Amino acid sequence: MTIREVADLAGVSPASVSNFFHKPRKLSEATRQRIQQAVDALGFVPNDVARTLRTGVSPVIGYIAFELASATTPEIAVAIERRVAARGMYLLMANDTGSHDRERSYLRLFAKQQVSGIIIAPVGDVEAELAQLRGHGIASVLSARRAESPDQASVSIDHVEGGRLAMRHLLHQGRRRIGFVTSPLELRQVADRLDGALSAVRSVPGATLEIIPVTERSVEAGIACAGQLADRPPAQRPDALFCVNDLLAIGVIQALVARHQVRVPDDIAVIGYDDIEFAQSTIVPLSTVRTPHAELGTAVADLLFAEIALGDAAATGEHDGRARQIEFSPELVVRASTAGH
Repeated sequence: MTIREVADLAGVSPASVSNFFHKPRKLSEATRQRIQQAVDALGFVPNDVARTLRTGVSPVIGYIAFELASATTPEIAVAIERRVAARGMYLLMANDTGSHDRERSYLRLFAKQQVSGIIIAPVGDVEAELAQLRGHGIASVLSARRAESPDQASVSIDHVEGGRLAMRHLLHQGRRRIGFVTSPLELRQVADRLDGALSAVRSVPGATLEIIPVTERSVEAGIACAGQLADRPPAQRPDALFCVNDLLAIGVIQALVARHQVRVPDDIAVIGYDDIEFAQSTIVPLSTVRTPHAELGTAVADLLFAEIALGDAAATGEHDGRARQIEFSPELVVRASTAGH
């Protein structure tokens, strides 16, 4: 089955059929309907592999994330998808489930598929692998993490400053026994938040920071953490908690207030991180550090397409191949969980 057979049945040119699959906005609604009817009647499936071999351009962008089910990834992914779709291309998403090996296996898979570019929110250090892919003409952008190499494009958030903002706010509220509720610190974004928090604590005499470990960054883990804290004598509890994300903070607040009769913020102030949709709708509205999810996704996609274009220019000697690194600043959002009513 070929595009020409579809074109003959629909009464259009082969170029119109090609546009139907790859640049549908170029066609009128009536033309798209005629081609769709022909495609359905013939059972035609376009061969994108053959197209890539013929034109050297894949219609696919690969996206690897470590938490597709997190509260922030969907908003980032939707923003990326919109920019990719506007180019008449497709986004293929993968979830590495926090596994370094799985992350690298997806990079190898996308390389075999000869995708046009890769967006990755990495768990581990993948810059060496991405450098190899650039050598094969596959552009890439790190998402939500600043690149170490000046040759690697990235869009990140200043999480050190975010941690500092949260901790300075708690200290300004007079809190001195502060707990940092966190999953393992191997994720650089989490470690950066701790670094920022520690820098603020060290500047205030008498202030302490206790690391309170949880297994995952979820509401359930926050509920379990609150139960452990409630089992302590009141004098041995922190007087404030900085949760490494909003889901943890929401679980902590719900359990402290509803199950353990601990007052928030009177007994324990709580601040989260991300400013997800539900942060202001909890039983005590959550103070948090706002990060720009949709803006980050849009910037990641736009930067990837810029890198693809720069790669083409570098191949002809018209550009030096230097990558851009964009960093967003977080913002403190104060609500009742730290400031009261």
